[in-house]
This record gives sequence, C-alpha cells and structure tokens, in this order.
Amino acid sequence: MMYDNQQLLAQNNQDINGQYEQPDNYVIDNGKTSNQLTKVALGTLIGAALGAVAGTLLIEGIGERFNQTIRNLSNAVKDAAQNFNQAVNTVGDTINTVASGVNDATNDVSDIIKNTSVNVNDTVRNTVNTVKSTVGNVNDTVKDTKEVVKETVSGVNSAVKNTVDVAVEEENGEDNS
Repeated sequence: MMYDNQQLLAQNNQDINGQYEQPDNYVIDNGKTSNQLTKVALGTLIGAALGAVAGTLLIEGIGERFNQTIRNLSNAVKDAAQNFNQAVNTVGDTINTVASGVNDATNDVSDIIKNTSVNVNDTVRNTVNTVKSTVGNVNDTVKDTKEVVKETVSGVNSAVKNTVDVAVEEENGEDNS
C-alpha cells in the first residue's frame, strides 16, 4: 500500500542479500572536525536558546489566551448558575403565591359556607319556634273560641228557654183567663 506522500525509492539489488559495507575503523579528525563540532554545538545552543525564548513568548501568549478562556468559561458558568438560581427562586415564589392564594380562597369559601350554614340553621330554628308559637296561639284561640261558643250557645239556649218559658206561661195564662 502506498500513500501520496511516500516516495518510491529505487532498490539496490546489492542490499537484498543483507550484506552492507561498513568501515572497520572510525577515525576522528581532531582538527577540522572538532571545530565543526563546536560550531554545531554552539548553533544548537543558540537555536535552543532562541527556541526557548520563542516558546516562552508563545507560551505567554497562549497562557494569556488560556487564562482569558478560563475566565470567560468561569463567568459563563457563574452566569448560568445565577440564572438557574433565579429561575428556581421565581418558580418557588410563584408556587408559594399560588399555594397562598389557594389557601386564602379555601378559607374564604369555608367561612362563607360556615356562616351560611349557621344562618340557615338560625332561620330554621326561628321558623320552627314561630310555627310552634303560632300553633300554640291557634290552639289557645280555638279553645277560647270553643269556650266562648259554648257560653254563647249556653246563653242562647238559656235565652231561648226563657223565651219559650215566657211564651208558654203567657199561653197558659191566656188560656186560664
């Protein structure tokens, strides 16, 4: 498998056998090579120093941006928490208001029903007492009327009897005269 960024290298047929040519001796040239090695080491140190300075500057910029991002995130979380807290408080206050209103309305309805019940009860008692009193008064009036009628009947009866007696006597006296 081959990718676009890979280069096709020509293979050397000599490497196929696994034989490589390596020198038997390593020679260090203390003259020229040492000077070149010093230059490379010095260049490496200068590059590392410049890299460290550039990295520090870059890290400082990244650090500032990271710090600002953390502050922004912290503020966003704080705002969200405050908004959530405010929403919960608003819902709680609304529920308390509704519950209080329901309680007040229930107490008002209860008071109205109690007062109406007491008023109905008082009205029924007064009506029953008035009917009893009226029945008693009617009964007394009927008894009194009965006695008056009896006395009147007795009086009429006596008057009729006296009239009859007088008439009979007159009749008997006319006949006797």
